[in-house]
Amino acid sequence: MSIPAARINGKAPSPPLLHPIEAELQRVEEVLRIELSSAVRTVFDVSKHILEAGGKRLRPSLVVLSARAVRGNYDADRVVNVAASIELVHMATLMHDDVIDDADSRRGRMTANSFWGNEISVLAGDYMLAKAFSLLARDGDMRTMQALSRATIAMTEGEIRQIECRGDTRALMAYYLSIIRGKTAEFMSACCRMGSVLAAGSPPAEEALVGYGLNLGLAFQITDDLLDLVGDPALTGKPIGGDIREGKVTMPIILALEKADGADRAALENVIRGATAADIDFVRRLVEETGAVEGTREVAARYISRAIEELQILPPSEARDCLEDLAQYILHRKC
Repeated sequence: MSIPAARINGKAPSPPLLHPIEAELQRVEEVLRIELSSAVRTVFDVSKHILEAGGKRLRPSLVVLSARAVRGNYDADRVVNVAASIELVHMATLMHDDVIDDADSRRGRMTANSFWGNEISVLAGDYMLAKAFSLLARDGDMRTMQALSRATIAMTEGEIRQIECRGDTRALMAYYLSIIRGKTAEFMSACCRMGSVLAAGSPPAEEALVGYGLNLGLAFQITDDLLDLVGDPALTGKPIGGDIREGKVTMPIILALEKADGADRAALENVIRGATAADIDFVRRLVEETGAVEGTREVAARYISRAIEELQILPPSEARDCLEDLAQYILHRKC
């Protein structure tokens, strides 16, 4: 079965700064629609549900903008296909995350596991992973396959380490940056590397984009962790305090633990080991009162500054401007 293009209408609008690559992003959507078509009815239904949930398509955007930023000649079809493969991996990992976290909503919609259960959701995620690497194999570039493979391995290791440390404040504080580097930043860095590879970027340009993506990814996850506590559920599409309920220690919690007095610190550690809905208000109040909210934004801002600095060796271009603007967007985003 093919997924009708006219019915894929749930995609969140891209930030205005991505308008220069809007045509490429539309082509990515078309590739996703074609690749996720299936004669198996349940696979078709799950794929359609995930596509209609949409998203910012940040990772495909990094592939396209990186290819443009090195100003090399490249095959636009290859860039679009590789960008689509990146998004397929991302979609698969989100489905697996929802199963692990027992999440019932994402982007304001019910998760696939809420509709079809964990077995179908895990297998559908596996299907998307297989489709992603099938698409890359058809392209045939070993460097892009290696980059995505390494990033996917790092992502899995980061997620497993986070689970191993769940509820252990000391371990999570020690490993937080390595966890988010693995589960988020390495993947964004790979997106940038793959764009440069496809456009035959010079080694210095490629490494600059790799550094940009790594710092961008760290900032993205830090701001994501902050939004989990202080964001507006109507914008984020997720309930407040999901990380706390799952025993995850994130940057705002780390800073609050460092700054809280003895009683509040002990109370916060107890919450992390087993939070209830009633505890979330306490945590939100504490991160505000200790200055952890602003402190978290300052940490994210430092990574954004480093990301933008990495781009300065690239020649001036609309694509480089978009990458700089994208970094600022991530720092100030509300969803």
